[in-house]
Amino acid sequence: MMLKVLAHPSDFLPLYDKLKINPPKNKAMLEAIDNVKQQLENSDNPLGANHKKDTIPKSYIQKYNLQALYHFDMPDGYRLMYTVRRALDGKEALFLELLSHDEYNKLFGYFKKKSH
Repeated sequence: MMLKVLAHPSDFLPLYDKLKINPPKNKAMLEAIDNVKQQLENSDNPLGANHKKDTIPKSYIQKYNLQALYHFDMPDGYRLMYTVRRALDGKEALFLELLSHDEYNKLFGYFKKKSH
């Protein structure tokens, strides 16, 4: 059973819709998102980086009620965050957010080293 891919209506879709307003400028990101979607739709299992359960930010667990978190590295240092959950007809992948490198580091408690 292949994964069905969905997008979070308030956290992912608005940003995706903004990207689609200017396709030439956002071509690389739009193609990368489409590529990830196609890879997941052709897979039975999650792909990309898997975050261990004890490293998933509490805010994500509370907000999305998730058990698993994954991400794909995207153009310009962005991360596409997603989860996989059970559905009536199998499993579905839900795109949660597209985070910049700094947003990702802040969410996971990684900080830049101060230069001397």
